[in-house]
Amino acid sequence: MKLPPFAHVAPRRLGEAVSRLAEAPPGQALPLAGGQSLVPLLASRARTPRLLVDLRDLGELTGVGEHGGFLRIGAMTRQHTLATHTRVGAAAPLVAEAAARTGHASVRHRGTFGGTLAHAAHPAQLVVAAYALDARLLVSGPGGTRTTALRSLLDGPGLRHDEILTAVELPLRATGGGHAFGQVSHPVGGRPVASVAAIADTAPDGTVLRAEVTVGTRASPPTTVDVTHRLRDAGAAAAETVPTGPGQLERQGPPAAYCRHVARVLAERVLSEAITRARRSTDGAAPAPTRETR
Repeated sequence: MKLPPFAHVAPRRLGEAVSRLAEAPPGQALPLAGGQSLVPLLASRARTPRLLVDLRDLGELTGVGEHGGFLRIGAMTRQHTLATHTRVGAAAPLVAEAAARTGHASVRHRGTFGGTLAHAAHPAQLVVAAYALDARLLVSGPGGTRTTALRSLLDGPGLRHDEILTAVELPLRATGGGHAFGQVSHPVGGRPVASVAAIADTAPDGTVLRAEVTVGTRASPPTTVDVTHRLRDAGAAAAETVPTGPGQLERQGPPAAYCRHVARVLAERVLSEAITRARRSTDGAAPAPTRETR
């Protein structure tokens, strides 16, 4: 389908971009990051703005650094950078792995971290990974900059029409921890049906001190489950996050029963890998990457 008609501006300052959004009625002006999430919505007429505010020239929204005990990543940082940046791989390996599994290379070179989180598709790889890490978001609007948790944003109304996501903050990785990520994607188009992230912390003797799985599917939003004391039932716990009855999303994708099955299998697999990596980390051995499931 052809895109609907709209005007296009590319501000060079963040304040100007916020002003252009604030001047328009809600829904009539939208920020454009990489376009990998927004353009399909425009093509399907799910969104019909009169103005796109392009953020591509806002260099202040890119880059990777540390701030106050967090790894701060600019919202316009490309997914390819997340997958290949040495600092991201060391401090937030779960995000690096999820980014490497996001779409094709052409998608990763255009798609942005902030754009993915702002649209927050439930099974999106980076959404699930950032949710698992309890990411914080820096958001700028006419009233200034505020900080909000990604989990709160997904549970609430989302960003206001005059706000722009400017950066993502991830807790710096602690020693003795392990992670793993898995997904099952639709054979046509490669969009994820379900994504599961696991995080585990172990003691020097191998005892599991903490184990969590985060599940996002086409039929359910991201949810984190503490399975520290139910490791053998982690798959069942993951499946419980997917509702049994039909929902609105089910009409657009696989049935909830299939999503529950996939969540169960992935959770068992990635939790086992996360614990193995945590124990290797404690022993001083480099963790091995998991295999991608399509």
